[in-house]
Order: sequence, then structure tokens, then C-alpha cells
Amino acid sequence: MTRKPERLPPDSATILERSRGVIFARWQEVLRLRLAVLKTSDLEDIHDLRVASRRFRAAFELYYPLAPPGAKTELKKDIRRLTHILGDLRNIDEALVFFRQQADCDAVAAGLCTLLEQLRPAELKHVRKTLKAFDHRSLERIVRETAASLNDDFIAHRNRFSLLAYLSDVSIRRYLPIHQLLSVCHAPESRTSRHALRIAVKKWRYFLELVQPVLDRDYAPVLGLLKEYQALLGRMNDMAEFGVLLRKQALSNEAKEYAAATLAAEEARLMAGFTELVEQRPLAYTFLI
Repeated sequence: MTRKPERLPPDSATILERSRGVIFARWQEVLRLRLAVLKTSDLEDIHDLRVASRRFRAAFELYYPLAPPGAKTELKKDIRRLTHILGDLRNIDEALVFFRQQADCDAVAAGLCTLLEQLRPAELKHVRKTLKAFDHRSLERIVRETAASLNDDFIAHRNRFSLLAYLSDVSIRRYLPIHQLLSVCHAPESRTSRHALRIAVKKWRYFLELVQPVLDRDYAPVLGLLKEYQALLGRMNDMAEFGVLLRKQALSNEAKEYAAATLAAEEARLMAGFTELVEQRPLAYTFLI
């Protein structure tokens, strides 16, 4: 029987070329969705822009140590600010969706929806102002300069390490918090650990999504599982964010009690699903080169 030849990893020049392509593609997605939000103010566009800004940050931060010093800090700061500002509007919109599902049979829920609807215009105005002031032309120059600086000569001269070794090291560091947190986040009261796990899962997922086209390897199985973990943990975090949002409002005692009970019930339901997922489909380390 003829043995199939082992598939060799790409060389450093190919890795860098593909990496530059990923950075540009993620930047262009941020710009495209910025215009979409300015045009439509649609819930899905807002959510997608927030995710796109995070994915671009993940790509930029991965290659940040490999590029020469420059104006990189300015870009990193502006993108983080964009992500943060979009978060408040996204929480209002998602809370509206959640309580509208309860509103068909509950007058208190309908009252909460009315209150949330009243919060949206001011927050949307703030977001639109930020998006219009977003200096994308200046920032694109930084993106291009940073990407152009990613070349074999600079990495060989300054950093003196293998790109594959660097990516492998990052992958291990992304996975390690997941390994540590999975054993301590099962108790209902372990909200801090689950919050940290959600962030760790998201970072490892974004990393694997990024290196999949760079290394031309198939991470679909682990990415699918990470998506399931992120969805459950993210929804539990939503319940906490909705609670924070509503505690800032002037609510009647009846509305406060209703909101607290409704959010707690949903968190319990999600917690049961999360526990089942961890027991039946635990996350294991994967990195293909």
C-alpha cells in the first residue's frame, strides 16, 4: 500500500503573504460594516460591526509583536474604543429582543420594552457620532504600513524565531486559560470564572479562524465546538449585562422583581445547557501545522 506523502506546512514567505491578506480583509470588513450601520442602524449590522472590530483586533494584535515600532498603538486604541461604544447599543437591542419574547403575555415585560425603546435613540446618536468621527483614512495608512512591515528580512533580523513556532506558542497561550477554567466554572455561583472562560474561548476561536487560511488547515470541527461554547457563555453574559442595564433605570418594584426573576430563570436554563455541553463535548487542544 502506497503511503500518502506528509503534507508540509507553508514556508514563512507564504505565511506572511496570507497574513497580510487576512489583515486587509478584516480591515475592509470593518469599513464596510461601518457604512452599513451609518446607513441602516440595523441590529444585525451593529452586531456584525462589533464582531468585525474584534476580529480585526485579533488579527492586528497577533502580528503586532512582529512589526516595527510606529503608530500601531493609536490604531489599537481606536478600534478598542469602537468595540466598546457599539457594546452599549448592542445590549439595549438584545435586551429588547429578549423582553419582547416575554411581552406577548406580560404587561410588565411590555413596560420594560417601552423603557428600552426610549433609551435607544440617544445611544444610537452617540454611536453614529463616533462612527462619523472614526478617522478610517488615517488608520488605514497605519494598517498598510504595519502589514507591509511584515517581511522575512525584518523578522529574521529582529525577532529571530520561526513563524510556525510563534503561531504554535500563541495557540498554546490562548488555550491554557480554557484548560484551567473548565474545571472550576461549573458551579452556578462561578460567574467570574465563566466570564473569563467566555473571553478565553472567544480569543482562541478568533485565533484559529485567523490561522486557518494562513496555514491552509481545516479547523472546522474545533471551531464549531468553540462557537457552541461561545454562544452559551455569551448568552449567560447577556443576562448579566441586561441586569446591569436595568438596574440603572428607575423601575417600579414590580418591574425590578420581574426582571430579576426572568433573567435568573434564563440563566439557569443556559447553565444546564452549558453543563451538559462540557460533560458531553469537552474542549481539547488542537493545532495543526
